[in-house]
Amino acid sequence: MPALDLVAHVHRLTRIRDAALYDLLSDGLSHWGPHEENTALLLEAQSYALELSWVDRITDPDDPAVKRERAQAKRAGIKPPPHPLIPPIAHRPDSVAEQRLREYLDAVARYQTGPPPDVRHLTSVEFDRELGLIDESA
Repeated sequence: MPALDLVAHVHRLTRIRDAALYDLLSDGLSHWGPHEENTALLLEAQSYALELSWVDRITDPDDPAVKRERAQAKRAGIKPPPHPLIPPIAHRPDSVAEQRLREYLDAVARYQTGPPPDVRHLTSVEFDRELGLIDESA
């Protein structure tokens, strides 16, 4: 009977969210739940909206440097992502923070590079023609 009591007591401890055993079994994420994650996402969305409104307020669309940067991005084939990429700035447990940062950096890398350049395979005759080494009139 004492062994069953011990098992029942340990089982009860694993269900108490503030218990050290629960924290140990959950890899330190015992206090991090859906409510905390939603609050962190809300903080990030609010911060992102503030940044966007500030940048919009101080950026002159008629500035030659801004026009040049936009033209360069357009020539490089860089398009904005279909949805905003919000950086993970909220305080989270380390494992969750690392995962969110990795996801964000992967998404940024995916949208910062343009489409791959078109690769043309030319025969030696086509290559000579492109260089003007073959007379077309003959």
